[in-house]
Amino acid sequence: MKSTLLFTSIALSAIVAETPNIVVINVDDLGWNDINYMPELKSPYYTPNIKKLAESGMVFTDAYASCPVCSPTRASILTGKSPAALKLTAHIPGKLNSNAKRVPKEAKLTEADFYHQLPLEEITFAELLKPAGYKTAYIGKYHLAGADIVNQKNANGVIAPEFHPDKQGFDINIGGCAYGQPKSYFDPYFNATIKDRRKGEYLTDRLAGEAVNYISKNAETKFLLYLNFYSVHTPIKAPKERINQIKKHGKFGKKATYAAMIYSVDLAVGKIVAELKQQNLTENTLIVLTSDNGGLFDNAPLNNHKGTLYEGGVRVPFIASWPGNIESGTTSSEPVISYDIFPTLASVAGIKDLPSKVEGESLLPIFTGKDSFKRKNPLFWYYPHYHHGGMVSMDMGAAIRMGDWKYIQLYKNGKKFLFNLKEDLAEQKNLFEGNPEKAALLSQKLSERIKSANANMPKQK
Repeated sequence: MKSTLLFTSIALSAIVAETPNIVVINVDDLGWNDINYMPELKSPYYTPNIKKLAESGMVFTDAYASCPVCSPTRASILTGKSPAALKLTAHIPGKLNSNAKRVPKEAKLTEADFYHQLPLEEITFAELLKPAGYKTAYIGKYHLAGADIVNQKNANGVIAPEFHPDKQGFDINIGGCAYGQPKSYFDPYFNATIKDRRKGEYLTDRLAGEAVNYISKNAETKFLLYLNFYSVHTPIKAPKERINQIKKHGKFGKKATYAAMIYSVDLAVGKIVAELKQQNLTENTLIVLTSDNGGLFDNAPLNNHKGTLYEGGVRVPFIASWPGNIESGTTSSEPVISYDIFPTLASVAGIKDLPSKVEGESLLPIFTGKDSFKRKNPLFWYYPHYHHGGMVSMDMGAAIRMGDWKYIQLYKNGKKFLFNLKEDLAEQKNLFEGNPEKAALLSQKLSERIKSANANMPKQK
């Protein structure tokens, strides 16, 4: 049974009076280099509003999704737990057994078992914040409510409504269902949790409008808004006029549509920031913007992309803005990860007593600079699944980062890798053979983390 007594040390009246509104924005498949927020990256994409948001707060250069695919990361953000501990380590399939079909014929291992939904007994940050006086809204992609969407053609995204966001502490759910990608980016959306209203309307614009409307209606209350864009996940679609508009800001060629998708997200962020300003809420609102896994396309200078344990599969944008509390124009190179968001929101809301087994660390000391931050446990990734269908791709394994060092071990072929990210961000030089002591230490720490999580393991075929 979920407990509603999740905080004890601060009076409710004090929490409501002093804590900020919270807006968390999760952009699906947004790569580390897909937005202009770090000048040294020289991203080709046009994102002026996100750039302004970054300049107003703190950019985390070494931020990570907790999994190289979406559903596990989404569950991790909501609960503060690693995908390994949640037993939700792969993206929930649109068709049953579709994951198993990727297992190579020569493979000796099958994938680990995993949940097809976020169990109701897990406490989400919405359930944590509601007793602290927060109104809560979920807008956009969920992908934590059941599998086999393909074979239920008339479900319009609804497979198991008992696992929808409104059953996990959110007062409002608009757009959240079993969909991992939209059936349509244009109205009609064929999504039972968002009403069609204007044929041809673009989904990203619609979700932004819903977010702005929610802020406007709740300006006098304390609110938590969790906005999850379906963009920039496939299918790569954008309005023609937006594509033509974005072409004026760069030479994107065949990627013009993708650039227009990113620009649409940027415009949406701009609308949300503008509404907060309109309602005089800017200084009393924490905004966090991140992604659920590495980018699907080019992530240079990082190696590879979504679905791999390389940096390109897990390193993501992470921006935090909270004027008056987070100094503008600041940068942190502290490695942070998706499951840090849960305890961070708790700290911001003045909640000290967390549910058991939360693995994340509050980033509030980094935000404010008032206290030292020292992580108790190293970041780790557990992905016992085949994503690219081969025996040599960087999946079906686990990884850990300690300091500048990153260790990867693949279950499917026994290969092991050791990289120094400070000297080799692109992960081109495997230092495993030349650093046996460092490799052994990280291997031991990784095993300890996986054992502590009681993770489901791959099985012999």
